[in-house]
Amino acid sequence: MREIIGSIDIGSDAIKLVVAEYFNNDFNILCAIESPTKGFRDSEIINENELIKSIKIAIEKASVKLNFKITKIIANIPTTSNNFILSEATNTINNENGMVNSNDILRVLQSTAYNRININDELVSLIPIGFRVGDYETKDPFNKKGKTIAAKTILITALKKEVYDIIKILEKCSLEVVDITTTGLVDYFNFRNNYLDMKTGIMVNIGASITQVSVFSKGIYINNEIINLGGMNIDKDIAYIYKLKLSDAKYLKEKLALANIRRANPKENMKIVNKEGEELVINQYELTEIVASRINEILKKAKNIINHLTKKEISYIIITGGLTEFKDFNIAVTGVFGESASIGTINTLGTRNNKYSVCLGMIKYFNDKLKLRHRRYSTVSEKEAEDMCNKESKISIPSDSILGKIFGYFFDS
Repeated sequence: MREIIGSIDIGSDAIKLVVAEYFNNDFNILCAIESPTKGFRDSEIINENELIKSIKIAIEKASVKLNFKITKIIANIPTTSNNFILSEATNTINNENGMVNSNDILRVLQSTAYNRININDELVSLIPIGFRVGDYETKDPFNKKGKTIAAKTILITALKKEVYDIIKILEKCSLEVVDITTTGLVDYFNFRNNYLDMKTGIMVNIGASITQVSVFSKGIYINNEIINLGGMNIDKDIAYIYKLKLSDAKYLKEKLALANIRRANPKENMKIVNKEGEELVINQYELTEIVASRINEILKKAKNIINHLTKKEISYIIITGGLTEFKDFNIAVTGVFGESASIGTINTLGTRNNKYSVCLGMIKYFNDKLKLRHRRYSTVSEKEAEDMCNKESKISIPSDSILGKIFGYFFDS
């Protein structure tokens, strides 16, 4: 079975969708799509029909590239807040040989969540901290022998409404949600290594409308906070000062501005017509002053939040999100954090841009769950995988088909 996994990240500015195949202990990117979002702002659906249309356009773009229709997906849930619950449970091993199998692992993880979730919340992710089989402590209990299996976990929850609003929207786009994730967690999995797994550190994701600051201790997600500022605030600043349409402000930002004034050139400029019909000549230096001011504000707020979120010694700060691709963003980061922070680097061919940090991290996180449970899974059937390689097969995408979802794949016994 080919292990092909698709993920979708719905942002205020753009929808990102990535499909990857796990092969030889690495990921091959089959498709990476970015498509404009309408009807969604600040983790809230403001126009359901517009959002559905936006998602369907993104799915169609990806499906045409892949030569099969995407019907199953991992979905990231944009949340306004998360709760973190430390939990544990112990189950009896009922196998005749006393060896832990995949179902034993699933059941004990499920038990840690039983009766622990607030009535208004929904479980988004369950992070195993460790297991104990009999008296033996382990990270991987599979095939260990004992009479009991115990698990200690972190339960990550979000408001039930935020979770199910997104799932229902994806259902209406004929998508089956096979797992859900949350931003800070999957960012970590994107950059995870043995060093990070031993230290306490921070992930900062600067999105279009929000910035998320997340704390990790020895690889375990333990806290987060959201700043209601992002790249779109820069667009609004530029639009207000020069009386431009938001689309023109964004274009100007992306084509002319830098993230820091150190290397901005006052002789480099662009002409643009504002909403009042005036032709403006805007130079790089004055535009960069506007952009750099807002970026500096976001980074300083993130730094202040870090100081409140944890009193532990911070060994790393990794900053990601599409805004970090801005030219000279590293200078802005150093100006606020010194040498203690760095910009995340994605080395996976096909997604070498931090705007795909969440989508790629989702796939890595999902694959890690499969490994722990000693299961294989693909969001693509064998027939669809064959169609992807068949140039004679052409995809036809109906616009009105609705599929039911199968949710709880990892928690159903």
